Amino acid sequence: MVDLRFWAKERGLRGKVYPLACHSLDAAAAALVLWHEYLSPGLRETIAMAMETDEEHAGRCIAFWAGLHDIGKLTREFQQQLDMDLSDYPGEELSGERRSHAAATGQWLPFVLSSVGYPDGQVTWLVAQLLGGHHGRFHEHPASHGRNPLAKLGFSSTQWEEQRRALLHVVLDVVGRPGPPKELDGLTAAVVCGLVILADWLVSQEDFILERLGSLPADGSASALRSHFEESKRRIPSLLDAAGLRPITVPPATFTEAFPHISEPNGLQASLAEHLPSLCTGPGLVLITAPMGEGKTEAAYHVADLLDAATGRHGRFLALPTTATADQMHFRFKKYARHRTEGADPARPSTLALLHSMAWLNSDYAPADVPGVSTVLSDGADHRDPFAATEWLMGRKRGLLASWAVGTIDQALMAVLRAKHNALRLFGLAGKVVVVDEAHAVDPYMQILLEQLLRWLGALDTPVVLLSATLHHSIANSLVKAYLEGARGYRWSKSEPQPVPEISYPGWLHADARTGKVTRSADVAPVPIATTPRKPLAVRLVEVPVEKGRPDRSEALHRELTPLVEGGGCAAVICTTVAEAQEVYDLLADWFAERGGNAPELHLLHARFPNRQRTEITETVVDLFGKDGAKNGRRPTHGAVLVATQVVEQSLDLDLDLMVSDIAPVSLLLQRAGRCWRHEHLDVVERPAWAERPELVVLTPEQDAEADGPPRFPRSWQAVYPLSLLQRTHALLRRRDGEPVRIPEDVQSLVDDVYDDDSLAEDLDADLERMGDELAKRGLARNAVIPDVDEVEISLHGLTQFDFDVDEHLLATRFGAGSVRVLCYYVDTAGQRWLDPDCTVELPEKGTGKDGRFTVADCRDLVARTIPVRMGLWFGRLSDANRPPEAWRESFHLRDLVLIPQQVTEEGTVLPTEAGGREWLLDPRKGLVF
Repeated sequence: MVDLRFWAKERGLRGKVYPLACHSLDAAAAALVLWHEYLSPGLRETIAMAMETDEEHAGRCIAFWAGLHDIGKLTREFQQQLDMDLSDYPGEELSGERRSHAAATGQWLPFVLSSVGYPDGQVTWLVAQLLGGHHGRFHEHPASHGRNPLAKLGFSSTQWEEQRRALLHVVLDVVGRPGPPKELDGLTAAVVCGLVILADWLVSQEDFILERLGSLPADGSASALRSHFEESKRRIPSLLDAAGLRPITVPPATFTEAFPHISEPNGLQASLAEHLPSLCTGPGLVLITAPMGEGKTEAAYHVADLLDAATGRHGRFLALPTTATADQMHFRFKKYARHRTEGADPARPSTLALLHSMAWLNSDYAPADVPGVSTVLSDGADHRDPFAATEWLMGRKRGLLASWAVGTIDQALMAVLRAKHNALRLFGLAGKVVVVDEAHAVDPYMQILLEQLLRWLGALDTPVVLLSATLHHSIANSLVKAYLEGARGYRWSKSEPQPVPEISYPGWLHADARTGKVTRSADVAPVPIATTPRKPLAVRLVEVPVEKGRPDRSEALHRELTPLVEGGGCAAVICTTVAEAQEVYDLLADWFAERGGNAPELHLLHARFPNRQRTEITETVVDLFGKDGAKNGRRPTHGAVLVATQVVEQSLDLDLDLMVSDIAPVSLLLQRAGRCWRHEHLDVVERPAWAERPELVVLTPEQDAEADGPPRFPRSWQAVYPLSLLQRTHALLRRRDGEPVRIPEDVQSLVDDVYDDDSLAEDLDADLERMGDELAKRGLARNAVIPDVDEVEISLHGLTQFDFDVDEHLLATRFGAGSVRVLCYYVDTAGQRWLDPDCTVELPEKGTGKDGRFTVADCRDLVARTIPVRMGLWFGRLSDANRPPEAWRESFHLRDLVLIPQQVTEEGTVLPTEAGGREWLLDPRKGLVF
């Protein structure tokens, strides 16, 4: 008999406790249901093959293991946390320091599984280790301790041991007494751990447990516990529905069926649709390279569908470089999902998740007007949005468990950091087709993380799609090589030919995970892929004076923008830093003010606006300068200038008549130029008379006529881009001497040459500094990433452990990207605190919820007013006055905010405020000014 007094859950249960045996059987039932109803077929097959068994047996093995995950709670050490009579169970002297119940599970199981047929070897030890890691961190294998290891580890009581073994046999019986699998490796064990964690989390929900408390087994007999197991198995599918975990599946479709609004696919899309189906016979990687505006997104959706059909990976994850681009892609991808799943069962909705730190602020994803966001009506209709967020999936670390998801690339890269729950993230990705957009946007630090992710995905048979407009051939080679290394199980030899000696541009390549063969579009269709006809891009270097390290753009901008001011049209001015963009905005505002009512519109966009304001500005800019604005007559042809930073480089669908930009690495200049005459082929934009062709004006420092070598670039520019790349880009453009850039013909050579052409190196020290910096970042990244797959073949310990002491919070997916969120509030002359400069909305000391707690809506309103600011010395100089009020610190979303007061005079003027050794001013037009 199993003693039902032993408990597993008590928090939130209104004074009651939930028996450990019941929770164990719940977890086993959940794992079994998840195996059949949640996992992609391809992932089931991959796991079963790695275990050298059939899928039915593999599923029952995993259900058995899941039922044992909390068996470490059957110890006096755990049970005595509650006041209960344990006199029938003499105490056990546990060895060493106090341990978690998860660690106890991992220590006990290796020496007991032999009693149910598990041999002493790798399978047994990995099962114990993955279950001991269900709280996110893997422990080392316990030592054997001679002839009586359990007693040496502290498992010395006969009565306790009888209960542990009784529970083990009950779980084994209800899942059909599956024998051990023939094999189990570290890779598969890590993924199975993710499944066990999901099963545990699902059945640990308070509502589910409270419901089950009403029908507990009458006793601990095998028949009573089996009945509990069967009832749990019947109820768990409803947990999947409520959590939004149902798989999203799409039927096979041709390209035009998938995109009915595209009557005729362009050359890239047609080439992929024609040739890829015969190549996609299993897992693999597809790299697509093409200029901006060539429909790479639609191509990626279609390729993902093809890879899904070939591999049985029904899930999707679209990885974007920024939160703003992820928000836009989520909106587009949801429209695609609605079309492709038309006719699906509306009673079984699935969340299409949005994953980044600010996703909960996105009203399209998770509207704030109702507590149960999964019930939100879509577009005012009388039915529920089948892809709306669920409260469960919006919990921490759960988003990747959604069948389809869009997020920042960081969400995927965290799977290969040595951090807690990385196995859960790997599990979340393993059953998906993973699409990485803007693959060129990774720096050397992120590139190492991405390469390691690709190795693990390759080993898991997970298909991948990479997209880029400006990818250096060496990076393409490294990424493809990493994926194939994972698939074939060993690193590339230096003597082997490289898989990607060159890139077809525009074009694509397919790397077969099974055979290692790489097929380029040029191999199957020698004729170059036709692209959208584009006029050559005129590129001019325009020098600007630099005084005391500050570039003076006034004369150059006056000259370049005068035709627009007098004749209308739309232009963008891209500055390197926020401060410089704010200065240029002031400069143009003063100029335009002199013209009175005939002045062009002026817009400013950068990252230091409050979140809500930045979103509104972005939507306005896209509406004015995008294709819809042109079609609907909202394009300001009378004249408009957008002043911005690099935020417009990626995924903003803009069409400008003229692009003026500070010099930047040539790949980024080409990205910016992709917003110039972007929609010319659609014939929806009326160009002003002065705009005869797409033109990129590159502002560069004046070069001393008597000095030899490159110009002196401002320090502010060198803080953003490596000096070496600025110098090389300058030399490359000067050498071209105004020669137009043909797109796509010249793009790949420009991207490659800026790195590869040694004749462009005018400053050897700068080149060496850049290479040293890149080596240092790669070295730091290698310390942060998880080991190769073969290094965890027999032990998972290395996935979450370092060889040296490190704070997990220091792990990051981007080098030097630490930032905090700042909330500027306003103080009137009476000392009253407000959220707005007009002093009409009070700064809340408490929330509107019960006992003054902050509701989700309260938090959204406050965080929407915050601004991300990069960490620096100023942060350590803040005072207690910059900390949130006491009640705020109870909220996860509010407790780490930095509060900056803004003094408001009686006349209503807002004055700058000193904090952390710098002055702060939140300007309503220019954003946060330092």
